[in-house]
Amino acid sequence: MSAPQAPGRSRRKLFVALAVLAVVAVALVAPAVVYGGFTVPVTTVKFRETTGSLFASSGNATVSVVTVYEYMFSSRTSGMVRTENSNVSGSRGTANITMSLKLTNPSGQTLDLGNVNISGGLGARDHTITLGASEGVRVPGSYRLDVVITASVSPVSGVIQLNLTTTVSVTFTVS
Repeated sequence: MSAPQAPGRSRRKLFVALAVLAVVAVALVAPAVVYGGFTVPVTTVKFRETTGSLFASSGNATVSVVTVYEYMFSSRTSGMVRTENSNVSGSRGTANITMSLKLTNPSGQTLDLGNVNISGGLGARDHTITLGASEGVRVPGSYRLDVVITASVSPVSGVIQLNLTTTVSVTFTVS
């Protein structure tokens, strides 16, 4: 038969168990406190840009509601801007593209979300911009995202360099 445990040892185990429970509770509640609830609105804006002619399609915005955990560990960690080359080739020339993002919130304040720089060949690119609480989409109302695209394009001949600018504006509503 084993001897009964000393009272100090069982208290230590209880303290460790309570400490672990406290850490788990804080990890589960902290995101909700930071973002003001267990769900947050997330807006996804998609558009296509073609360098060379610097054509940009009109943007399409989709607003969804996700849990704060999905937002923190999935949407936010994958980055605000994702770009996918769909038909880009360096054989036609090169482009240095800067996208400047500005978000106007329901109270009329314009937030500068920064710039994104892309270098590569000429052709079509699909852009996806994800906006959530960290980018300023927090309260219900009408928002406007302005993406100013500036491209410095050098055709293969290298004789000329073109500087082209266009703007994609998207308005969306969070309810």
